[in-house]
Amino acid sequence: MAKRDRSGRKDRSRKENTRNERKVIQNRELMTFSFKYLDQTQPSKQPETIALWEELELLNPLINRLSAISQLSRDEAVNQHQIKPYGDFPPKNKTDFFHPQHVEENVEWAVIEGIGGKPRVAGFISESTFYIVFLDSKHKFWISEKKHT
Repeated sequence: MAKRDRSGRKDRSRKENTRNERKVIQNRELMTFSFKYLDQTQPSKQPETIALWEELELLNPLINRLSAISQLSRDEAVNQHQIKPYGDFPPKNKTDFFHPQHVEENVEWAVIEGIGGKPRVAGFISESTFYIVFLDSKHKFWISEKKHT
């Protein structure tokens, strides 16, 4: 029932049915990152560690990169080439790394590039989580043939 003023008339100080409804923003699952499976013992000749990445001044660019990707969904990150899925672990003749025992065999391997030239992190994706397994400052996770040299 409408409020009435002292004279008995309807109070028209507030327009009826003018409430702005909240717009529902589509809920999208954004990328998250985990170091749960981080292996700092590889490659065996020169293991890549957090301490090494700190010394090489790669931690800040990595954190900035992860922060930027965390604003995207998995599909957006892949479609915008922020994450490069490989599927299987690289063949032995294409990598200096080996499949760690603490990671299941049937995971979807991928890399995050754009950390400043060659450096990248390798790991696997499960739903919207990227599990970082290897730090790879020298691009030795999936060695590709040099182009245009």
